[in-house]
Amino acid sequence: MRAQWVSLPFSANFYLLFLIFYAGTLGYRKCIACEKGFVSPYNAQRRIKAAQTALFYRPRPEDWRDIRWSDEVHFGRTAKGKIKIIRKPGERYCPDCIYHVEEDDNDPIQERFHCWAAVGWNFKSELQFYQVPTNDNGKMSLQVYRDVILNGQVAQWLAKGDQFVLEEDGDSGHGGGNSAKSNIVKAWKEEHGLKHFFNTPGSPDLSPIENCWRAVKQYVKANRYLGSDLRLLILEGWKRIDQTSINKLVDSMVVRMQDVLACEGQMTGW
Repeated sequence: MRAQWVSLPFSANFYLLFLIFYAGTLGYRKCIACEKGFVSPYNAQRRIKAAQTALFYRPRPEDWRDIRWSDEVHFGRTAKGKIKIIRKPGERYCPDCIYHVEEDDNDPIQERFHCWAAVGWNFKSELQFYQVPTNDNGKMSLQVYRDVILNGQVAQWLAKGDQFVLEEDGDSGHGGGNSAKSNIVKAWKEEHGLKHFFNTPGSPDLSPIENCWRAVKQYVKANRYLGSDLRLLILEGWKRIDQTSINKLVDSMVVRMQDVLACEGQMTGW
């Protein structure tokens, strides 16, 4: 709404000016409203039930320390930067002010990277890059998930004797929502005795790995420039996430579930 000047007595207008220019000294500030994802009444009830169940079985922060939270994330360049210079009058076609653009099949604008990782208490997996032959948007497939993720990383944890429960979202590529005999991911989990569960649908705020991805994306955005190596930035962003921060995220799960109940199932600030 556009602010409008109101005809008021001098003292009132003076007070209005005071609020406009000096309210910041009193702790007030103007900011963009926080965005929260929409949660339907049906999903809100599912989230409430899930939070109640979780708090019943895992009422203390330390009860969540056996879970390893996993997920995929996608990175790409959506725009190409421009080189800017300052010219004197008449220098538009000066050789020093012109650069040539060459066609390149490996143009950075075409770069897309799909990554998978997992975090937990005193645990941080390697960042796994992957490609799905059947698409270019990174939508996980059963075969890639089994061959690259489960065989490539999770099997190693099991071989070492790690005791954990793998958290996943219900994506079909993770074997969720598919009870057919051809579900090779479900068969792999049963064969290897993998303990796992699917997170509540539409609940990124209930998975600490989402907070980690957010930090990586912020790092990439803050350090990206023309000609930068996107893959290297992603790796650097992941490396910067320290274990102490991850442990705090894991220990926040009780509070997250309590917040779901306080918000009546709506999205929390996590």
